[in-house]
Amino acid sequence: MSTGSIDIEAKSRKYTQSYALNTAKGVAALLRDRHRIAERRYRGDTAASDIIIDLHSAIESAGLTERQAESIAWVYGRDLTQEMTAQIIGVTRQAVKQSVDSAIERISAIFQRWDYGEVTVEVTATESEDETIVIA
Repeated sequence: MSTGSIDIEAKSRKYTQSYALNTAKGVAALLRDRHRIAERRYRGDTAASDIIIDLHSAIESAGLTERQAESIAWVYGRDLTQEMTAQIIGVTRQAVKQSVDSAIERISAIFQRWDYGEVTVEVTATESEDETIVIA
């Protein structure tokens, strides 16, 4: 007789993360998690490709100032703190925070204009391979 293992807690480790892209909070969360979502493209997840392409299009369409774009690139693109970003670009942390916040507002306004809804990502906590992106 053979024995097997059944993961009776598998469902409890699944959760969803939603990004309301017509709000600044949702855009900030997507920017924070975009590296993880972007990795899904290399596993054939076309929905992940779509959301990353749309995010980049929204950033380009937002008409960000040079400081806003640079702040977003360092904070969310390179995952640096606002303090580290401030040191790199030679401004105060508060200036970086203001730049990031206003950039996120502008990006959010683009998603609002596009009448973009909510994006939901389903994730299994222990295995990121089971991640699924659903655009609602």
